[in-house]
Amino acid sequence: MLWTTALIVAAVAQAPVAPVEPGPGFSDPYVAPPPVVETTAGGYPDWLSLPVQGASHWGFENFLPRVGVQHRSQGYGYDSGYTSFDAFVPLYQEDFSHLTAAQGSILLDNYGDIGFVAGLVHRQHIDSWGRVVGGNFFYNYREQGGNGFNQIGFGIETLGNYLDWRMNGYLPLGDGLAVPNQGGGVTDAMFSGRSLLVNYIADKPLAGLDTEIGGIIPGSLDIFRAYAGLYHFQGDYSDSLMGVQGRVEARLRDSGVASVAVTNDGTFGTNVVFAIGLWFPGNGPRNMSPYGRAAARMGEDVVRNQNIVIERSPTKDPVAARWANGTVIDVVHVNSGAAVGGAGTPLLPALNLTDAQALAGPQSLIFVHANSQYTGESVVLQDGQQLLGEGVGHTIQSLYGSFLLPTVTPPEDINSVPLITGAPGTAVTLANNNTVSGFRITNSGGYGAFGNNVTNVTLDRLNISGSTLDGIQLQGAAGNIQVTENFLNNNGGRGLSLSTTAANTTNTIVISDNTILGNPLEGIDITTNGQSMNSLVMERNLVRISLGPAGSAARPAFETTDPVIVGPSLINITAANSSQINGRFENNDVEDSFARESTSPDEDPYFSQFTLNARDNSRVDIGFINNRFESDRNPLYGNPRNGSFGLDLNSDNVAVLRARLQDNTSSLNYAFSENYISTFQLENTLSTNTGTMFYFPTANFIETIPADTLKLPE
Repeated sequence: MLWTTALIVAAVAQAPVAPVEPGPGFSDPYVAPPPVVETTAGGYPDWLSLPVQGASHWGFENFLPRVGVQHRSQGYGYDSGYTSFDAFVPLYQEDFSHLTAAQGSILLDNYGDIGFVAGLVHRQHIDSWGRVVGGNFFYNYREQGGNGFNQIGFGIETLGNYLDWRMNGYLPLGDGLAVPNQGGGVTDAMFSGRSLLVNYIADKPLAGLDTEIGGIIPGSLDIFRAYAGLYHFQGDYSDSLMGVQGRVEARLRDSGVASVAVTNDGTFGTNVVFAIGLWFPGNGPRNMSPYGRAAARMGEDVVRNQNIVIERSPTKDPVAARWANGTVIDVVHVNSGAAVGGAGTPLLPALNLTDAQALAGPQSLIFVHANSQYTGESVVLQDGQQLLGEGVGHTIQSLYGSFLLPTVTPPEDINSVPLITGAPGTAVTLANNNTVSGFRITNSGGYGAFGNNVTNVTLDRLNISGSTLDGIQLQGAAGNIQVTENFLNNNGGRGLSLSTTAANTTNTIVISDNTILGNPLEGIDITTNGQSMNSLVMERNLVRISLGPAGSAARPAFETTDPVIVGPSLINITAANSSQINGRFENNDVEDSFARESTSPDEDPYFSQFTLNARDNSRVDIGFINNRFESDRNPLYGNPRNGSFGLDLNSDNVAVLRARLQDNTSSLNYAFSENYISTFQLENTLSTNTGTMFYFPTANFIETIPADTLKLPE
């Protein structure tokens, strides 16, 4: 409101007193006798001289260039107010009878999107009619939703002493459909053969016309004008619309304008649009017109819609869904109850995993129907493929936005996700950019899932048990690694083993909401290598193992050397070879128990629950927040300092380890060790934890830094 008031005051300060209407004894203030001037030597036109009546001039004899600024609130076809920075430059003038000018604007909307307008205007004053007639051509550019839109426009107009009429046309360029980066999304999806058909919300530029008629409100001394009109727009992907509009404007001489407009149509509804603007030096002539009021208006801005009209709405007809890179999504359906020779469609699915792989190509989606069971089969994925099991929801990230993958099996008939059992080796071999989700994988002869030198892998909602080796192993992984909501139970090695590539890569690793039980080696084992820079988030995981009594429950990974059972940590993280980790370990439960009996060793099993080693010039910043380390084991020889520990942190061989411990509980306490000219720093938050802190060799080797020094990943 203050800004609007300031603009009006500035305009009033510039404006001369409004002209008095002609009457008895008065002359029209816009009419003046033809001026008498001298021409320049040699007959060349003087660009800033007064006009010679009837002469043609390139320059600014009557109308000067001007600049201006306007602000307009939201209207039909654009959902944000915007500010325009305007310019009007006369190019050619022939007294007050002809004017050719360039008009342009730079647009900046309230969201920060930009646009521009550039056009050419020609007007002619017809003295016998007492009117100005004109035509114009414009080019528009506008940004919205991360996309750019282009348009050409044209217009015709006639301006009079008291009454005006104008009509403008708008023709967008391009295919007329764009996916917004925000506010869009898929509205529905369905299978059709090997395709997925979707409807989605799109930005659709509309072609159309607008027209209005109006002029001076009687008695307002050419200050107030009122207009009414119609507009019509349509597009290849939109229904046509017809609307009505009306506006009232207050012109503060030729230096400013304030207006209010009301529009209504069936698509954009009712909009009330407020606008205010200033020009300098003004749009009136620098000399009095000898031809009346209409001729003096030849230098006014063309009135047209500066924005490209865009409708954001769902598409009318479904289209084939595409991945974010533009490739059409190919879906291969698989069902163990199907007939032999299926084509991979919902009605004729492939019978087995081997057939499905033969039908699928890179980036295909292999969709295995619920209740399917495959014995002695395995899958080797290609780059970009997704292997999804029906029975859990799957969110597809497409070019048109995310959507929930449809199902084929009626919900009441879904008993379980698909089963892959008894694979002779590894059940699922991964490639780059794979997603595997929604399977039970049991009793594999190798790994449940394995990838070597893979990038961008998602493993989600898998139940892997009884594998001869690790449940999941990823070697030399890079990029975005997501391991979420899996059950990794009673496998022959680790639950999850992950090592990063030694190359100079930036990796994001998320391990969350997993249940990892009864694996004889580490439940989770992570090693970062080389020059890799790693963001690591581990949250809401349960890692547990139960031991005892001696013999049967001392699993192969645990060495029984009377009087002690020695074994690996439940979770082990190692930063090696100059790698970096910025990590957050939050809201996890790490548990173990030991059932003693008369044949048990003299001492309880000896191992730490969570071990972190920073070594060999590596750097680790990590936060441990609100975790629970729970065990019923007794410390070795009854001395807590001998370990085992709930949390065991070590900095070794010129490494840097900085840690935050906040609101953790540990029944086995905490150990901090610094060796070989390394650096070990702890934030000043140790008092928030439950358990005893032990330092090796002494606390003097561990530095204290202020709380919240570390910037941990979200």
